[in-house]
Amino acid sequence: MNTTPAKILFVDDDPDDLEYYGEAIRKQSPSVCIIEKPDGIQALAYLQQAKADGSLPCLIVMDFNMPLLNGRETFEQIKNDEVLARIPIVIFSTATSHIDEAYFKENGIENFRKPSNGKEMEIIAQHLLTYC
Repeated sequence: MNTTPAKILFVDDDPDDLEYYGEAIRKQSPSVCIIEKPDGIQALAYLQQAKADGSLPCLIVMDFNMPLLNGRETFEQIKNDEVLARIPIVIFSTATSHIDEAYFKENGIENFRKPSNGKEMEIIAQHLLTYC
């Protein structure tokens, strides 16, 4: 029986958003381990190490608009790795274009507009936990 807690990787350059998402998930499921990375480069480095350790997250939640590597660029690198490509990805963003929306749909990426209140985040957190 595996007693290792589920891990969710949150990738966002806004520390307040990372804290907000983590709190919402922990409120729903205190045993979930939240890993936070501020950009796509650090997220990819973490994922490569987690792949080597056999400790991959059950879900990746990331902002679309990030410095260094944006959500699309980070997704493309994850998608090109046979092992990492199996991890579900959810995009959070404050604004996306119709082109971005089409890209998400075409690639099977669920996406949410960043929630503006606690109740909305609570509903999204419950949904995110279904991946784990």
